[in-house]
Amino acid sequence: MSTKRLFLLFAQFIFLHSNDGFPNTGSGESLCGSRPADVVFVLDSSGSISNGNFNRQIRFVTDVVDQFPIGRSSNRIGMVSFSNWAQLEFHLKDYENKAQVEAAIGEMVPMNGDTNTASALAYVRDVMLTSENGARPEVPHVVVVLTDGRSNDPRKTALEAARLKQRRDVHLFAIGVGAEVDRLELTNMASTPSDQYVFTVLNYAALETIKDLLTNKTCRVTNPPKFTTTTTPDPLVQVDQACGSRRPVDVLFAASPFADHNATRASLTFFRDVASRLNIGPDAVRVGVVPRDCDAVVPAISLREAPESLLRRLKRQHPQSAAAETTAVASVLRYINDVGFVDRQRSPAGAAAAAPPRANNAKRVALMIVDSAVDRTAVDEAIRAKGEGKDVEMLVVVVGKDALDERTKAVATSAEHLFHVSSYDELSSLVDKVSSSICPA
Repeated sequence: MSTKRLFLLFAQFIFLHSNDGFPNTGSGESLCGSRPADVVFVLDSSGSISNGNFNRQIRFVTDVVDQFPIGRSSNRIGMVSFSNWAQLEFHLKDYENKAQVEAAIGEMVPMNGDTNTASALAYVRDVMLTSENGARPEVPHVVVVLTDGRSNDPRKTALEAARLKQRRDVHLFAIGVGAEVDRLELTNMASTPSDQYVFTVLNYAALETIKDLLTNKTCRVTNPPKFTTTTTPDPLVQVDQACGSRRPVDVLFAASPFADHNATRASLTFFRDVASRLNIGPDAVRVGVVPRDCDAVVPAISLREAPESLLRRLKRQHPQSAAAETTAVASVLRYINDVGFVDRQRSPAGAAAAAPPRANNAKRVALMIVDSAVDRTAVDEAIRAKGEGKDVEMLVVVVGKDALDERTKAVATSAEHLFHVSSYDELSSLVDKVSSSICPA
């Protein structure tokens, strides 16, 4: 990805979540009204970075910070550097204006040593993003990691990143500089979809060019999808009363095993919207959500639970470590094969054991959201699901361009069962198409 696109996307995100957007020269009036943000920069200070490149990294951060207002009720900035361990530079609460923040950035010195990225991510979660150190629960938390190489322990880095992203309203950008960066590790670290949160540039000198785009910004307000708690049917939603009346239908919804807090909320909203188009009932369509811990032999989670309760249940089951990417999607499919549709005394909605057994001819549908590449094991599990004896109709929604490859396409039953959007914000555009695929006319 070009340096210009890197900065444009990153700058847009910061300013779309900023109270004032780009400051109007001399006035400070808002150019794009939205919430302020708490922004934490996490800078690689390992021995592989020369003094000259470290200074270029510092100038990049200074140039970005210079473009938006800073204050107690506006944007707050924090800084962490890391090598063998994480080192605090300053907290979100420490400085009240731009001059103080930029002066503190200028005082940073390189640490040298190894690349313990995991320690920095854990420090951000446990120390930086706490109320006592200035983090505000009502605003987005933006974490920007800059690094020039592979971390000491990629698996631990992925695990710490997953834990950090489970925090409410955390958006994690991973920026890799130079030829030694590991694209997969950056993808595992960042929020999803990766094509919006993972960026690479050729060298540190290239970072200097992105400040020229600050004056050419465009401000387009975006907000994460609302996770509604409304139980009253929307009168404008057309329920397919024939769906399930001709033949019972069991539907399992599966979110990405790598989905962070915001992506999980968006996924559950999407699942609810699709289900609202179906004729839900014990003798018609029954729906459920695959639990996050796919290795547990437990029934699917009821989609009829209160929304926040459902979200909490999924969050309590820690997300799959992104370092286990080669098996996580396969685990979801294995659950669908071996657990999700097996026990006819329980519906996919996790109904009580006293529920009547499902008819043997019930149509089986699995709707999966995929936001990262899948491996051969996942394809094999999908083939098993679609095969004779299980006959699961596989619908796949791909989020982001990185996950759209031949193996992902092979998971879907056919091209008509494959859908694609560039971000989680666009899932709502697929509701009618997906619900029609579950119960075609």
